[in-house]
Amino acid sequence: MLHAIYIIEAETGLSIIEYRNYPKSQEFADFFQVINDIMDDIRSNIQENRTLSNFSRILMIDKFSIIIHYNSTAKILLCSLSDVDDIKEKILSVLETLGRRFWQKHGTDIDKFLQTNKKEIFNSFLIDIEMLTRNGRIAENFPKLIVSDSTLERLFKMEIISETDLSIAKICRGTLSPLQISEKSNIPHEKVSEILKKLKKIDIIYSSPEI
Repeated sequence: MLHAIYIIEAETGLSIIEYRNYPKSQEFADFFQVINDIMDDIRSNIQENRTLSNFSRILMIDKFSIIIHYNSTAKILLCSLSDVDDIKEKILSVLETLGRRFWQKHGTDIDKFLQTNKKEIFNSFLIDIEMLTRNGRIAENFPKLIVSDSTLERLFKMEIISETDLSIAKICRGTLSPLQISEKSNIPHEKVSEILKKLKKIDIIYSSPEI
C-alpha cells in the first residue's frame, strides 16, 4: 500500500502537495529526514552551479520503502512512503509520470506558489495522484498460487520444492503480502522473499494486486 506521496519544491523545501492515508509516526520522521538529506545535496549542487538531471533514490526502512524522484524540469521532488513489499518499479514509474503531468498542468503556477505560499491552486492534482496510484494500491504485491494443491504435492515428492517452499506456496492465495505471509508462517521476511522468487520463477505463483 502506498501510504503517502509528497511533492516538494526542491530548492526551498516547501511542500506543494501532500497525499497521505497513514498517521504520522516514526516512519514519517525517517521519511522526512531522507528528503531533507537529498534537498541538502540539491542545494549544494545549485550553489556550485552544477546542472542536475532527473534522478531517483530507493531506500528501505524497517517495513517501509521510501522512493524519491527528482524532476529537473519542474525542480520538484516526488516522494513516496509505501509497504516494503510493494513493487518498487511500479511506484517509480508512477512518480515519473506524476512529475511530467505536474509540469504540464502546473509549471506556470510554481512561481505563484513561491510568492504566496498558497497551495489551493494545486488541489485538483490530488485527483491525478488518486487515479494514477489507484488510491494507493497500484503496486501492492499479493502472491497467488496458480497450480493445484495436488500439483504442489507432486513437485514436493519430486524434490523440486522443499517442505518450506510447499508450506509457503499453500499460503499464497492472493490476499496476503509477503510480509503478512512471513508473519503468518513465522519465517523471516528475507527467507520468504527468496522462496517467493523461486516459486514465481518455476511458475507456481504470480503476484497480483488485491483489487
